[in-house]
Amino acid sequence: MRRNMGLCSVSGGRTMKRFAPVASAAILAASLALSGQAAKAADVSFMSFSYAEEAAKPSVDALLKGFEAQTKLTVEPLGYAWGDMQKNIFLRARSKTLPSVAQLSERWLPSFANVAGLVDLNEVYGKDKLAAMFAPDALAMGQVGSKQLALPLISGSIGLIANKAVLEKAGVSKTPTTIEEFRSALVAVRDKVPNSVPYTMATKNNGSILLDFMIWTWTFGGEIIDEQGKVKIGNADAGKQALGFMVGLMKDRLAAPEIDRPDARRLVAQGASAFLFDAPQARTHLRSFSGQGSAFDANVLPLATPIAIAGLEPASIQWGHLLVQFSSTGKANADAAASQFITYLTSDEAQSKFPLEQSALPVTKSARANPKVAGDAFLTAWAKAAGNPRRNEVGIWPNAAELTQIIGEEVQGALLGQKSIDDSIQSMQKRLETSMANVIKQN
Repeated sequence: MRRNMGLCSVSGGRTMKRFAPVASAAILAASLALSGQAAKAADVSFMSFSYAEEAAKPSVDALLKGFEAQTKLTVEPLGYAWGDMQKNIFLRARSKTLPSVAQLSERWLPSFANVAGLVDLNEVYGKDKLAAMFAPDALAMGQVGSKQLALPLISGSIGLIANKAVLEKAGVSKTPTTIEEFRSALVAVRDKVPNSVPYTMATKNNGSILLDFMIWTWTFGGEIIDEQGKVKIGNADAGKQALGFMVGLMKDRLAAPEIDRPDARRLVAQGASAFLFDAPQARTHLRSFSGQGSAFDANVLPLATPIAIAGLEPASIQWGHLLVQFSSTGKANADAAASQFITYLTSDEAQSKFPLEQSALPVTKSARANPKVAGDAFLTAWAKAAGNPRRNEVGIWPNAAELTQIIGEEVQGALLGQKSIDDSIQSMQKRLETSMANVIKQN
């Protein structure tokens, strides 16, 4: 183990054979041969959506080079788009070609909790050592029950971001703090910034639609599913108010169809939108898509989500990227090549660079204490605007993928005028209840 990590195997000094997924290597080698590329065996395979992102790929490459230089072990990066990651991990699980390590969005973890070969990292490093090393909020994202099924890579929240230059062009001098002020700002942008999408609300990709709908549901004082698994969205007016608000924005051209998070980032970066919901990592994407690099930072303003009910805390969602480890037996120790890779990614060396390059918070206590983090005005403003982020109340359930699909379909049906607001909410309630009944029965 690397000394700067402070982690050690709970299995004592025994060295465990490195996991080298033979089936995975054979299939990947065959695939590369068919495509005319030279196949090269690697000690670790890393499946990553950041590696597939133009803005993040250079930082991931730097991580891989740093690990290889320090350990003399090699890494094969496998880049997949964010929206394709879950599907491809499940496909690889069925074909027994899982990577050594994979990057997940924090809300996906419950969906993978029962995948064969997933390693409980408490058994690799020791529960007490992990608790001493990681910030509690970051470590909690990787926990399912009593197991530590993932370790955090970067952390933050999903919150509101404004483009100050667009607001100035629209004559909006006061940042909105209420729903009424927010809507007025959107109208000003629509009327004074030609060809703009004032708020790039997610209107395609169920995973993205869920986040916007969840934030607005909380804003109007509602819940989708409570902590006991009871579906609440159709039992109060908040869900209808939230969906009605979103439908009204579409109807009045304050939002637009066919918008996903990548589209939102591009529109904001190009001065064609004033607001989007995103993670702090959006700053890095905006730098890239604007073509201005860090000079674009002057336009990026983290905001508290406007409130609809006086006294209610502005809504935001816990967010982060996680690292999971797979082995043929579901067991590993800290000497395994994959374990050493995770060790490096969560070391001070990596955590003092990668999260900041992605405009996110480091996950370890020591890295968060670094003056570079405390002195980052954007991250300081983000933390202030985020308040107390709430856990994704859909993503924590093992049937999260199905729940997300149901919510996305019903919200999109209303946004496109295919269903009434009442019909969408009541259908959502019934479909979610059916899905959750199966989960509760299994438990």
